[in-house]
Amino acid sequence: MEPVEIVKAAYAAMLDRGDLEGFLAFFAEDGALLEADSLPYGGRFVGADAIRGALIKVVETFSEFSYKPDVFATSGEWVIAYGTFAVTVRSTGKKVSFPLAEVTHVVDGKIKLINPVYGDTAAILAALN
Repeated sequence: MEPVEIVKAAYAAMLDRGDLEGFLAFFAEDGALLEADSLPYGGRFVGADAIRGALIKVVETFSEFSYKPDVFATSGEWVIAYGTFAVTVRSTGKKVSFPLAEVTHVVDGKIKLINPVYGDTAAILAALN
């Protein structure tokens, strides 16, 4: 599979089917997820257990979560998915929506890195209060 096909299949597992373990199966053993440090689930998470823990924090933070990529741009092993990120904060019921780009590095058919680049982390922080 080409890197963009791997990214799309990983997204389908997580975003369409809610299959966390299926999503994690696309990662290399030392694959990493980087989340903005300012967010409640922020940090660098390496390996399936750490990434699973981070994504559980995401689910605990938001009662509704969606990411709808409109565009996929590729260059070799790199894929950038650009689209709309929308959430409802579990504790406040406030909704937030803005552009999000996710940069993914795929090596030998496995995801080595996903780095979301949020359009507006301040909007999430404001919605938490």
